[in-house]
Amino acid sequence: MARKQILISLGSLVALVAACGRDAPAKPASTPSSATAEPALASKAFYRVDGAPQAACASGATCEARLRLTALGDYHVNKEYPFKFVADPAAVAVDGVGQFALDGEKQGTMTIKFRPTAPGTAKLVGTFKLSVCSAETCEIESPKVELAIPVT
Repeated sequence: MARKQILISLGSLVALVAACGRDAPAKPASTPSSATAEPALASKAFYRVDGAPQAACASGATCEARLRLTALGDYHVNKEYPFKFVADPAAVAVDGVGQFALDGEKQGTMTIKFRPTAPGTAKLVGTFKLSVCSAETCEIESPKVELAIPVT
């Protein structure tokens, strides 16, 4: 008799677990989540580097790529620092060290000129020398970044 009650109790428990969540509303498929957000090209707790929107690029033409620096938390972009992009010699050839412009206290854009030699995807690879500061300290960083740019 006790065995029969145990089996009935287990059956009820299995049915209860199987029914759990049936009445919960379905999650919308189009809801963006942070897991699907574009990952940063480089980041630490006090800054983030992303690829900014890129202009169209044609093989043989002088093209521009943009990197967006965002200072995080209590940090701001160090307007006194000599920002530059040092290209990897094995990647696409770059003209100069880039041009950095402040977009506000917490953001700036590095524009890099390069000339791709063939259609496809140009790999812009190099070191982005940057600095962000808080009221207490300035951080100088040199993250390696890689940006793929479509070339027609």
